[in-house]
Amino acid sequence: MSVSSHLTPDPERRLWIIHDRVQELLSVTDRKLWLFVFLSVAQIALVRFASPGGMLAYVSLIVLAPALPLGAFALSPFVERPRPVPVHESAPGKKGSAYSLLSERDLAGFSQADLTITLDKYLGGGITATPYYEDIIGQIVGGARVVVKKELLLKILCSVVLAGQLLFLASLLFRT
Repeated sequence: MSVSSHLTPDPERRLWIIHDRVQELLSVTDRKLWLFVFLSVAQIALVRFASPGGMLAYVSLIVLAPALPLGAFALSPFVERPRPVPVHESAPGKKGSAYSLLSERDLAGFSQADLTITLDKYLGGGITATPYYEDIIGQIVGGARVVVKKELLLKILCSVVLAGQLLFLASLLFRT
């Protein structure tokens, strides 16, 4: 008997909790992406129509220009296009004992088979015998990988918008 089998005899409910957490992270990341796309559009409009002009303002526009296609790509359905998660793919790095089953980065590093075995131990058994549970785990792994991809695109978008804002601020301060 595992440690968690006496706590929760229903592994499906716990799998859905992990699945819902990954989906919530996906929607939060999408909202942040929309916010930064809106900020970049507002910044471009501000630089174009309310700035004194000059070289730094022009460079700010050039820096902010890739933010729109990057945001469109990050928010497109092509990023989260569902594809089957290979069951026996090798993980990028073998997981040691320091991982979290609620961290999307850690979940994305598992193959479906490795996560199934890990969750089977964690939830007290019975997952590997049911294809339904393995399908939920496949959705968890796929969703976690999409979240990690979108978070990377969000970091790039944030950097682009920040660089554009700093250049615009410099153009206002130095009026060049």
